[in-house]
Amino acid sequence: MYFRFMIIFTYLLCFPLELKAAEIKEKPPYKIMMILYRGFTDAEKGFVSYFKQHHIAAEFIIRDAQADNTKIAGFVSEARELKPDLIYTFGTTVTAEVVGLVGQVNPEKHITDIPVVFNIVADPIGAGLVKNMQASGRNLTGASHLVPLSAQMNALQKMRSTQTLGVIYNSQEKNAVLTVQGLEKIAAKNKFSLDLSPVALDENHKPSVEGIKIAAQQLLARKPQFIYIPSDSFMIKNAQTVVRAAQAEKIPVFSATEAPIRNDGALLGLVSTYFNVGELAAHKAEQILLKKEPIGKIPVELLNRFTYLINMGSAKKLGIYPPLAVVKFAELISPLDGIDASE
Repeated sequence: MYFRFMIIFTYLLCFPLELKAAEIKEKPPYKIMMILYRGFTDAEKGFVSYFKQHHIAAEFIIRDAQADNTKIAGFVSEARELKPDLIYTFGTTVTAEVVGLVGQVNPEKHITDIPVVFNIVADPIGAGLVKNMQASGRNLTGASHLVPLSAQMNALQKMRSTQTLGVIYNSQEKNAVLTVQGLEKIAAKNKFSLDLSPVALDENHKPSVEGIKIAAQQLLARKPQFIYIPSDSFMIKNAQTVVRAAQAEKIPVFSATEAPIRNDGALLGLVSTYFNVGELAAHKAEQILLKKEPIGKIPVELLNRFTYLINMGSAKKLGIYPPLAVVKFAELISPLDGIDASE
């Protein structure tokens, strides 16, 4: 079933309807391998949409690790055989496995001779993927989705004056650890306190849904004014577990990414929309494929505009409404009046 889907998806996106047969022969589609981590998200939809909108013929070969790191090495081996024109990677974990970290690249294990465009990487420098955002100096560039932490905290304070911020995070995820370190610095400067609650690990030293429940229960017992969910695939996938527990205690949740707000009932966040970040990553691919710009000199970038996203269904459930000054510039959504904590 998956193989049939991939073939159909590839065929539909290969050739824009506007191209004539002669043009197709002259311009064969670019072959792009997409290595994903948790399925085909809005980030990939934005990436693919950019190619269609700009009439760039491309064949997309999709591989999904399904949150299993052990699968990525196999995709790297397949990429060596297929020799695509470009590789797209989703997230820090996949990107690190595909290209290696600065100073730790192994040509036998990592891709060094195919251009790689990453997407949805929270902190490319902190994660060790690049030394600076202006130029990687290697076969790598991409788009980062994380809004600067200082801006996120300003957005939080505009919604509600907060002196205690609880953070549930996955200590096995580098992005989450980097975020906690950043929050600690901001909290010290701005005189609010952090209450950290790492997800409990199972017998295999891995995070689990049960571990989230334990961390949430412990944190909620201490009654923080807000709970923060960092950018981390495991936490995003299981955000509803945190939101339901928090809503039952009438404690709002601030999310670093949009999916927990749109889909799981987190109250708000200052976010980069995945679709738009996907388009930005596709622009990087266009610079490489069509304009033949050296990938090592193409800057890694953030979006220059962010979305202040508020779930009004959750606001109603919690009895916490945005001030009028915030309403004027926020995007307000009302999906199903939030998430029912009793479900």
